[in-house]
Amino acid sequence: MPTLQELHDRGQSTWLNYLRNSFIRSGELADRLRLGIQGITASAGVYEQSISGSSDYDAAIRRAMAEGKPARRIHEALLVDDIQRTADVLHPVFEATDRRDGFVSFELEPALLHEVASIVAEVRHLGSLIDRYNVMVEVPATPVGIEAMRALTADGVSVNATHLFSVTDYERVASAYIAGLREYIDSHSVWRTAPTAVASFSLSPIDAAVDARLDAAGRPDLKGHTAIALAKALYARYRAIFSGEAWDHLAARRGRPLRPKWTRTTPRDFLYPELHYVNQLVGADTIQTFSPATLNAFLRDGVSGETLSDGQDAAEAHLAEVRRLGIDLDA
Repeated sequence: MPTLQELHDRGQSTWLNYLRNSFIRSGELADRLRLGIQGITASAGVYEQSISGSSDYDAAIRRAMAEGKPARRIHEALLVDDIQRTADVLHPVFEATDRRDGFVSFELEPALLHEVASIVAEVRHLGSLIDRYNVMVEVPATPVGIEAMRALTADGVSVNATHLFSVTDYERVASAYIAGLREYIDSHSVWRTAPTAVASFSLSPIDAAVDARLDAAGRPDLKGHTAIALAKALYARYRAIFSGEAWDHLAARRGRPLRPKWTRTTPRDFLYPELHYVNQLVGADTIQTFSPATLNAFLRDGVSGETLSDGQDAAEAHLAEVRRLGIDLDA
């Protein structure tokens, strides 16, 4: 049976997209860390299901309602408490990996994401409440989000750039991150560690969108390969961007590269194997994001050999053919 340690030996980190209060308090989170999970993401959808689909939070919500707290502040208090508890459990991983992993990553309220100033203000507000260093804030890779990422990195905040669907998205996020990191390093003479960042590249939504167009174009033989091909192209750009003299200068001052993080790795099409994406994206300096279901599937049927750097030419040929059919992947 494969283990997560085998992925670690390949240089790949392993995070879990799941969070709820009883998962932390019962020791289940600690059990997952013993299996090799090195980070936690708490997407808004997952957290909504945790609150509405369990009784974990009922008593706290009733108490807060009786005190007259508004809904937004109740949600904030629940989230902050869970993040603090999770960060504390993950802190040994944070230290053992030289602060490369061991993060808990959380989303902001979407209504705040239309303006850079409101994003930065909310992150500062939540950061003062959470008061943990091994925390990442999730910011979508919209034009406003990318500019906010530069400002947050310059402010010393570690960021998880989300909703990336193209290589162009990654290039824009990387440029903002490097600019923010350079500003942070140049403006600080002493610090514990520089802020870091990851870029969450979403896989299954890409094939869900492209496969329908391939069917319409009479090329069903190409279905299910576009997201993997884009991930391989993105990985090549990652290695090109975070190398060379300019990056070496920042790395020498403890700058960390913007690691690709593979997410939404559960196929939407039931015709694809459960590990369709996970097994084809094993590679160094990346993060594999598991759902509880895909984690169980990997521990049963996963592969741990290097697959991400293989087939680069085939990936480029696939993307060229998709574009030749008139499918605009950036769009």
